[in-house]
Amino acid sequence: MSQTNGPLHAVVAITSTTALLELSKVPSIVRSVRSIQEFMRTVPLTVVGSQAHIDEAEVLLDRHNLFASFTVCDPDDPRALAAAIETEIAQFQAILIHDASRPLTRSEQFTKIMDTFNEGADAVRPATVFTETLKIIGENSVVLETLDRNSVKRIATPEIVRSSAIDRKGKDQGWFLPLKKNARIEHIEGAPEALRINTKEDGLLMESFLHWRRTSG
Repeated sequence: MSQTNGPLHAVVAITSTTALLELSKVPSIVRSVRSIQEFMRTVPLTVVGSQAHIDEAEVLLDRHNLFASFTVCDPDDPRALAAAIETEIAQFQAILIHDASRPLTRSEQFTKIMDTFNEGADAVRPATVFTETLKIIGENSVVLETLDRNSVKRIATPEIVRSSAIDRKGKDQGWFLPLKKNARIEHIEGAPEALRINTKEDGLLMESFLHWRRTSG
């Protein structure tokens, strides 16, 4: 597939209520939208999620003077997401997707993603290897297997996908959007602070990390 550097449309996906939680008094969804708009000031941006999540996100973004369009869909369903943003897929050469529950993603991640994409990849996202010991536990808490940590990766966002590499009726391959079989996939090194907030407790840990980063800098 040929290289493009053309127009880009950004999507911020609300995949959990944790995207609406505050981190040092700023909602995660607000931080996520800001991170994209500060990196690419003129990029059009759509927030996707359930109706309830969208209703709350509209209020939060308006309160912080941030502009976006909104689309109701299930962002965890690649086909549903592709159908919901089919107009954007048709009009733009690439779609950038960021999980709103990853509020501390830095601009360096966006830069690395774009650099790899502009080298000719069709789909790019960050990934980090596990540092923990991973074991498969069977019945009676018996360890069945110890996995090779290098073979398992933590996947993060942002993801960028070339529109011509999207298969709207394709199978779920673990990406936000279904990809064609011949899509050229690349992973860049992920950043440790770009963790996903899955619970309120995660949010408290992230607040501690944010405070440490500010005071140690």
